[in-house]
Amino acid sequence: MVYLIIGLAMLFILGPVFMLRPSARERRLARIRQRALAEHVVISPISLTRDTKFNAQLQRNPHIDGHRWYRYQLVAREDQTGPSVKGEWLQRKTRDGTLVWESSDVTLTAPPAVQALIEQWQQQQTEDFLALELGPRSAAIVWNERGDEAEVTQLLDDLKRLLAV
Repeated sequence: MVYLIIGLAMLFILGPVFMLRPSARERRLARIRQRALAEHVVISPISLTRDTKFNAQLQRNPHIDGHRWYRYQLVAREDQTGPSVKGEWLQRKTRDGTLVWESSDVTLTAPPAVQALIEQWQQQQTEDFLALELGPRSAAIVWNERGDEAEVTQLLDDLKRLLAV
């Protein structure tokens, strides 16, 4: 009886301690975010319901609601120039289930680096990426943080290439 009480007491003491340990998913996310932050990438969560652009996309593509989306944005340093074009490209699913990328501005011609990246994602037919955004001083990719450090390294290389467009 005494051992039972001691065992239960130990469970009550050690149980919360073990629950505070990060899960494997949390450790993976910490690794990839730490890698991105080391390269001065700004990471921000995307709310599909609050953001008007992504809310409209959610209405047409309900499959994207199954993921958490994050914008990984690389901002040009003071001694760097940003992209020469401003634009955004969004992924959507067609009626036959094919994932396609389209520009929000139909008159915009995608630079070769953007076109190459979009064609690569188009061939992979993966739902990991949602948007590609180029601003006057930044390049950003919205993705669902699936993968590990190898995927983040590739994403960082893509952002650096896009920043030099």
